[in-house]
Amino acid sequence: MFYKIYQNQNVKAVDYINWAFSMLENNCSSFSLNILSSLREPLNIFEVEDYFGRALSELELQEPSYEECARYYILHLSEKILQDKNNAVDIVYDINTVIRDIDYPEDLEEWFIISDMIDEFHYGGNNFKLTKDELIATIMNEAKSQLKNNKKN
Repeated sequence: MFYKIYQNQNVKAVDYINWAFSMLENNCSSFSLNILSSLREPLNIFEVEDYFGRALSELELQEPSYEECARYYILHLSEKILQDKNNAVDIVYDINTVIRDIDYPEDLEEWFIISDMIDEFHYGGNNFKLTKDELIATIMNEAKSQLKNNKKN
């Protein structure tokens, strides 16, 4: 949610409602969060944003830094890879865009290596001699690794 806000993406009222549902699913609760999750169409973006702000305050949540949001978004994209391996290659490119925005941290460099592998597979001489299945398996393994490493922190 915050990543979308930082990116000035078109944050819709329904995005806030979905955020509220995910917070409730994670056993968070507050008066305004409950109201936010119960709002239905037609939605007034100003009302929704007001309840969002109130819920943050009631839950004593601070707005995360841009890098924290970006890293969480990478984890979200890693989960998407595991849910739908058919779109794994496109999602890797999305991950690399996010990584570029946070100045290429070393702990995420494996995604760039994978991106190079994808480019070689599609456009180069396939110097890595990978099959499509091996490429997808490499992507899936890195997504699992990212999620596993995050659970340790």
